[in-house]
Amino acid sequence: MKFKNIARQRGFTLIELMVVVVIIGILGAVAVPSYRAYVQRGDRAAAMAALLQDSNWMQQQYTVNNKFPIADTNTSQTTLPAPASPTSGSAKYNIGISAGAGTSYTLSAVPTGTADKCGTFTLDNTGARGVSTSTDPTFVGNCWAAR
Repeated sequence: MKFKNIARQRGFTLIELMVVVVIIGILGAVAVPSYRAYVQRGDRAAAMAALLQDSNWMQQQYTVNNKFPIADTNTSQTTLPAPASPTSGSAKYNIGISAGAGTSYTLSAVPTGTADKCGTFTLDNTGARGVSTSTDPTFVGNCWAAR
């Protein structure tokens, strides 16, 4: 008895399926940390923009009142235009006046959640930028450049 062409079965073998699963796993292992770093850079950029906005407001207050607003010890703090970053949703950075005497100030953006390699951003009345993590000037420049 001679067998005629039996209908060919179509589909994937287990080996082919496992190769695809491994490739997807490798891509996921590379993509997820890269995406998280991208989101953190965006959060840092938003915090820096909020710091600059608050610094501009402080300079305007100095022009009007001939002194910078300082942190009020009786209440929480002077009301800044951008007390958190981002302004809507859950805050990634809390912004406040960490030092101020009426003739000078230092604004700080403190991360609220996961640890950030740059830590707390600072900006003072002279425009000096800083981060709490390192005193290395290239590191400060890299963090303020949102890298």
